[in-house]
Amino acid sequence: MSERVVRPPAERTAGLARVVEARAATTAEDRLRALAGDEVRPVRLWTARNLGTPPDALDLLTRDPDEIVRWNALLNPRTPAPALERLAEEENRRYGGRWFLFRDNVVHHPNTPEPLRESLYRAGACAGCSPTCDGWRVYTRQLSWA
Repeated sequence: MSERVVRPPAERTAGLARVVEARAATTAEDRLRALAGDEVRPVRLWTARNLGTPPDALDLLTRDPDEIVRWNALLNPRTPAPALERLAEEENRRYGGRWFLFRDNVVHHPNTPEPLRESLYRAGACAGCSPTCDGWRVYTRQLSWA
């Protein structure tokens, strides 16, 4: 567990303002790119959840040291294919056939290349699933995270 950082009031207020920016649907892509590298975890988390975050910033967020930030970037329908491939490969390397949390979602992501989707199905991701399973709803419904 990492050591908790207690920030002074002015710094906390500035961090909160950046969280509000990261959550806003009107925040410009360039600003979201900057927020993707913020030192404050909730800023990165809400940037990963923002449907306006550009693919290159989402790629960065899928490399975040915080697993929850990476998870939220995975759930964003704009996350690019190379990032999805990397997430699937990392989980496979770490857990093999014992755990498919990330890969179950990569299978259903709209940007997953078909060869990767097929190989994940063969490996056991979303076991018993078909391409019409309910898992697709994560990426096809209107998301209302903010």
